[in-house]
Amino acid sequence: MLKTLPPTLREKKRYIAFKILYDEELKEGEVVNLIRKAVLEYYGFWGISKANPWLVYYNFPYGILRCQRDNVDYVKSSLILVREFKEKPINIICLGVSGTIRKAKIKFLGIKKPKRWFIIRREKLRQKQK
Repeated sequence: MLKTLPPTLREKKRYIAFKILYDEELKEGEVVNLIRKAVLEYYGFWGISKANPWLVYYNFPYGILRCQRDNVDYVKSSLILVREFKEKPINIICLGVSGTIRKAKIKFLGIKKPKRWFIIRREKLRQKQK
Protein backbone atom coordinates (compact mmCIF):
# COMPACT_ATOMS: atom_id res chain seq x y z
CA MET A 1 0.00 0.00 0.00
CA LEU A 2 1.32 3.44 -0.96
CA LYS A 3 1.83 6.09 1.67
CA THR A 4 0.88 9.72 1.10
CA LEU A 5 3.60 12.32 0.78
CA PRO A 6 4.30 14.48 3.79
CA PRO A 7 3.40 18.16 3.38
CA THR A 8 7.05 19.19 3.06
CA LEU A 9 7.47 17.10 -0.10
CA ARG A 10 4.20 18.05 -1.80
CA GLU A 11 4.14 20.56 -4.63
CA LYS A 12 3.04 24.05 -3.63
CA LYS A 13 -0.19 25.19 -5.30
CA ARG A 14 -1.82 28.52 -6.09
CA TYR A 15 -5.37 29.22 -7.18
CA ILE A 16 -6.13 31.66 -10.01
CA ALA A 17 -9.61 33.19 -10.05
CA PHE A 18 -10.76 34.15 -13.54
CA LYS A 19 -13.74 35.54 -15.42
CA ILE A 20 -14.73 34.62 -18.99
CA LEU A 21 -16.23 37.22 -21.29
CA TYR A 22 -18.08 35.34 -24.04
CA ASP A 23 -21.45 35.61 -25.79
CA GLU A 24 -22.68 32.11 -24.96
CA GLU A 25 -22.49 30.01 -21.82
CA LEU A 26 -19.59 27.56 -21.89
CA LYS A 27 -19.72 24.07 -20.41
CA GLU A 28 -17.08 22.88 -17.99
CA GLY A 29 -15.54 20.51 -20.53
CA GLU A 30 -15.18 23.30 -23.07
CA VAL A 31 -13.41 25.49 -20.51
CA VAL A 32 -11.03 22.65 -19.60
CA ASN A 33 -10.15 22.12 -23.27
CA LEU A 34 -9.76 25.87 -23.78
CA ILE A 35 -7.36 26.17 -20.83
CA ARG A 36 -5.33 23.14 -21.89
CA LYS A 37 -5.04 24.42 -25.45
CA ALA A 38 -4.04 27.90 -24.29
CA VAL A 39 -1.30 26.69 -21.95
CA LEU A 40 -0.09 24.16 -24.52
CA GLU A 41 0.23 26.79 -27.26
CA TYR A 42 2.01 29.29 -25.05
CA TYR A 43 4.12 27.06 -22.83
CA GLY A 44 4.44 23.70 -24.67
CA PHE A 45 4.21 20.11 -23.46
CA TRP A 46 7.03 20.46 -20.96
CA GLY A 47 5.48 23.60 -19.49
CA ILE A 48 1.98 22.17 -19.22
CA SER A 49 3.33 19.17 -17.30
CA LYS A 50 5.36 21.48 -15.07
CA ALA A 51 2.51 23.95 -14.39
CA ASN A 52 -0.14 21.21 -14.01
CA PRO A 53 -3.22 23.46 -14.50
CA TRP A 54 -6.45 22.01 -13.12
CA LEU A 55 -9.96 23.49 -13.11
CA VAL A 56 -11.18 23.33 -9.50
CA TYR A 57 -14.37 25.39 -9.59
CA TYR A 58 -16.50 26.63 -12.48
CA ASN A 59 -19.79 28.47 -12.56
CA PHE A 60 -20.16 30.51 -15.76
CA PRO A 61 -18.60 33.11 -16.13
CA TYR A 62 -16.35 32.61 -13.07
CA GLY A 63 -13.85 29.87 -12.32
CA ILE A 64 -10.86 28.88 -10.21
CA LEU A 65 -7.79 27.23 -11.71
CA ARG A 66 -5.14 25.40 -9.67
CA CYS A 67 -1.50 25.47 -10.78
CA GLN A 68 2.01 25.18 -9.37
CA ARG A 69 3.38 28.12 -7.42
CA ASP A 70 6.43 28.65 -9.64
CA ASN A 71 4.38 28.77 -12.87
CA VAL A 72 1.54 31.12 -11.96
CA ASP A 73 2.79 33.87 -14.26
CA TYR A 74 3.04 31.53 -17.26
CA VAL A 75 -0.50 30.22 -16.78
CA LYS A 76 -1.91 33.73 -16.32
CA SER A 77 -0.18 35.00 -19.46
CA SER A 78 -1.37 32.02 -21.50
CA LEU A 79 -4.99 32.66 -20.40
CA ILE A 80 -4.74 36.32 -21.30
CA LEU A 81 -3.52 35.46 -24.82
CA VAL A 82 -6.69 33.50 -25.70
CA ARG A 83 -8.58 35.59 -28.25
CA GLU A 84 -10.97 33.28 -30.13
CA PHE A 85 -13.15 30.26 -29.38
CA LYS A 86 -15.43 28.68 -32.00
CA GLU A 87 -14.76 31.62 -34.33
CA LYS A 88 -16.13 34.13 -31.79
CA PRO A 89 -14.12 36.56 -29.68
CA ILE A 90 -13.40 35.50 -26.11
CA ASN A 91 -11.56 37.19 -23.28
CA ILE A 92 -10.35 35.60 -20.04
CA ILE A 93 -9.64 38.04 -17.21
CA CYS A 94 -7.49 36.89 -14.29
CA LEU A 95 -9.08 38.36 -11.16
CA GLY A 96 -6.34 37.33 -8.75
CA VAL A 97 -4.19 34.64 -7.18
CA SER A 98 -4.71 33.04 -3.77
CA GLY A 99 -3.17 30.29 -1.67
CA THR A 100 -6.49 28.58 -0.82
CA ILE A 101 -9.71 27.88 -2.69
CA ARG A 102 -11.78 29.36 0.14
CA LYS A 103 -9.96 32.69 0.09
CA ALA A 104 -10.11 32.84 -3.72
CA LYS A 105 -13.89 32.36 -3.59
CA ILE A 106 -14.38 34.97 -0.86
CA LYS A 107 -11.94 37.61 -2.10
CA PHE A 108 -12.31 37.45 -5.88
CA LEU A 109 -15.65 35.77 -6.61
CA GLY A 110 -17.68 37.14 -3.71
CA ILE A 111 -18.93 33.72 -2.58
CA LYS A 112 -19.33 33.54 1.17
CA LYS A 113 -20.23 30.38 3.04
CA PRO A 114 -21.65 30.62 6.56
CA LYS A 115 -19.35 29.54 9.35
CA ARG A 116 -19.80 26.06 10.77
CA TRP A 117 -20.67 27.29 14.26
CA PHE A 118 -23.40 29.47 12.82
CA ILE A 119 -25.02 26.49 11.07
CA ILE A 120 -24.91 24.38 14.25
CA ARG A 121 -26.45 27.20 16.30
CA ARG A 122 -29.20 27.70 13.73
CA GLU A 123 -30.05 23.97 13.79
CA LYS A 124 -30.25 23.99 17.59
CA LEU A 125 -32.64 26.93 17.50
CA ARG A 126 -34.87 25.15 14.99
CA GLN A 127 -34.99 22.06 17.18
CA LYS A 128 -35.99 24.14 20.23
CA GLN A 129 -38.80 25.80 18.26
CA LYS A 130 -40.31 22.43 17.29
